[in-house]
Amino acid sequence: MRGFGLVLASALVFSAATQARSQDAPGTQSADGTTQSAQAAVPADPATSTPSSAPSATVANSNAAATDPTATPANSVAADPQAEAKGESSGGVVHHLAADISITLGPSWQEFDIGSMPPPAAIASYAPPFHLNALLALQNPKNISVLQIATSTNPLIGHDSNWLDTQLHMQSGSGMSVLDLIFYYFFPPSRECIEQVLTQDPKATFAPLPETGSSNNSGGGNSSDNSGGPVLQVSLACKAPATMLGFFQAQLSSGITFAQANSGPRAFATIKKFYLAPMERVSINGMTWFIFEAQRIDPVGPNASTNYNLGGSYQGAQSDYFWAIGAIAPFPFVTDGPRGNQPLIHVAYASVGANGNKHAEFMALLQKVQVRGATSGQ
Repeated sequence: MRGFGLVLASALVFSAATQARSQDAPGTQSADGTTQSAQAAVPADPATSTPSSAPSATVANSNAAATDPTATPANSVAADPQAEAKGESSGGVVHHLAADISITLGPSWQEFDIGSMPPPAAIASYAPPFHLNALLALQNPKNISVLQIATSTNPLIGHDSNWLDTQLHMQSGSGMSVLDLIFYYFFPPSRECIEQVLTQDPKATFAPLPETGSSNNSGGGNSSDNSGGPVLQVSLACKAPATMLGFFQAQLSSGITFAQANSGPRAFATIKKFYLAPMERVSINGMTWFIFEAQRIDPVGPNASTNYNLGGSYQGAQSDYFWAIGAIAPFPFVTDGPRGNQPLIHVAYASVGANGNKHAEFMALLQKVQVRGATSGQ
């Protein structure tokens, strides 16, 4: 069995294949100090599990310009100069992503090196179809927050905002879920964790695959994968490092499963239980942004601060994740002559707080992103 497991794991990790939906964490006490539910990681019913102050949906037409009356104007967000997310209001430091994109933040925000461009090579073929080409990573140990700004190719041409809304609100493993984006590009498992599949003797089991997402997903599987019954799977729990990044990684996922399906190898994350807020569309400084929020339902446990050296007690708090996809207005869902190669800009943010709602802080940060070529005042 040992030799078979190793051969299977090697084939699964290094073979290009389609993506799958994630499975949920078992109902045990995890390293992040929370008790996990055995239910699937799906968008919760707002009527039964809505966290405090969940934002309202604002969905725009696919070809709407930044002046669309349905868009939320920039001045509708109260940007408190003393906001916790800014670090400190005085002594702002300008951080650059190449020459075209910058953000000015207080001195509590520090740039850090994430290593190679995510996602990790061994699971890159299962990731959403955004190819990152530049990334700026910052962290704020003063309020336990991580911010990343990146540029990518545009796989959204030919679609519209309604399609984007549907895709990013699907379950993780669908190929375009916001939880997939956060897992593969923001807090992926470490290379060392993935390589354990090759060096250990993991327990191979037979189990049904999660149902796949829409057939429109790039690289997504199909329903025929489940028609043959259970398939061989190898699951690996990833122990997150004792750092702030490790804390958010553990809050998001407990590991990854590799499976041999009828259509070929697949992989999916073990995602915790999240509430997915409705999509928002805002226009800020000549940019059109589509904003997605994933709020962890289970509170932080009593051991998290010690396990991840957070420098304070966060027991009972909730972690909140954001992903904004933006471009110079109007948003390029269709090829538009010289704007056909316009890159997308991604702003990802994770933080933790007593009421689990970091929406105002994220919006204050988003307003500080400056993009050369965008027209202010729209």
